[in-house]
Amino acid sequence: MYEGEKVRLRSAELSDLDAIMENWNNLKLREYLSLPMPFSREEEKDWIQSTWQDRKAGRAYQFAVEHKETKEFLGSAGLFAFDNIVKTCELGIAIHAEKNWGKGYGTDTMRVLLKFGFDYLNMNRIELRVFEFNERGIKTYEKVGFTQVGRKRQGHYKNGSYYDVILMDILKEEWVKLNEGK
Repeated sequence: MYEGEKVRLRSAELSDLDAIMENWNNLKLREYLSLPMPFSREEEKDWIQSTWQDRKAGRAYQFAVEHKETKEFLGSAGLFAFDNIVKTCELGIAIHAEKNWGKGYGTDTMRVLLKFGFDYLNMNRIELRVFEFNERGIKTYEKVGFTQVGRKRQGHYKNGSYYDVILMDILKEEWVKLNEGK
């Protein structure tokens, strides 16, 4: 398990299903993710089991995010889409319950994931995609060192409007410099 100041990242387990389903199909959360479609309990069970297989094969590392002290399930986060030649991957994160937004759990999760990616997986670059309307997410990503490197103009459609998809990344050397002395 990987720990930050507030969160612990651990394997997703079938025992997390109730906590996942409690907020996963909330449209307020889903609109920040690629597909704002509802998922069934069975689909989420399959997803959890697929994370185990992906981890074994080294294809992706998806984690459950829990509160470090109370062990409350907070969400999910992971690294995926690996390119082992140029040592890059993509990062995804979702703090599920709105009551847990704005409390620093996302920022702490990002720091733990970046440490895992750079220090344990030897990645050189980690990237993410974020919708332009996700101001809270953009602020968090910039706070931990991500830089906007491009955008897919009108690359996302929501509620009758098109929105840009912002591409952000951080290099290992930038991460190391940001964390010197920590």
